[in-house]
Amino acid sequence: MEAKKYYEEFETIVGDILTHSEFQKLKNIEHHGNGLYEHSVAVGYYSYRVAKVLGMDYKSVARGATLHDFFTESWQGQKKNSKGIKRIKEMHGFSHPKTALINAEKYFDIDERQADMIVKHMFPLTPIPPMHMGGWIVTAVDKCVATRELVFVNMRPIERLKSLILKAS
Repeated sequence: MEAKKYYEEFETIVGDILTHSEFQKLKNIEHHGNGLYEHSVAVGYYSYRVAKVLGMDYKSVARGATLHDFFTESWQGQKKNSKGIKRIKEMHGFSHPKTALINAEKYFDIDERQADMIVKHMFPLTPIPPMHMGGWIVTAVDKCVATRELVFVNMRPIERLKSLILKAS
């Protein structure tokens, strides 16, 4: 019952984002072996819950976190022709926070703290750390959600171990 209350409140806070036609495009992009839309919603929801427990501006954190990976084109398989530092800056891990911020500002009214959450969520890969606690929450939650997706959902280690055990029997 209590969890439903949180889901409903979260949906009220970010509903306009989740239903926006541009944000819906994230459903077509694979991310960590999962959908980018699902990843973004999970980061938004868990960041909202952490901020709420800490007595922070959970509405702002929920919105910034949900928009943290708002890029609408798949980056996998894109060929990069540049070299050196320019090539590094073009790599997805370094470049997508800026793209997400541009998209967030284009389609939604975001504040300075939300902008900071979006553009700095890849710290320490991007060298400048978040300026506010909300940014640190989004950064940490994003790492946790991505790890869960990569290790426990995408790789399904227990299922793979069971199949290895069965083969060995």
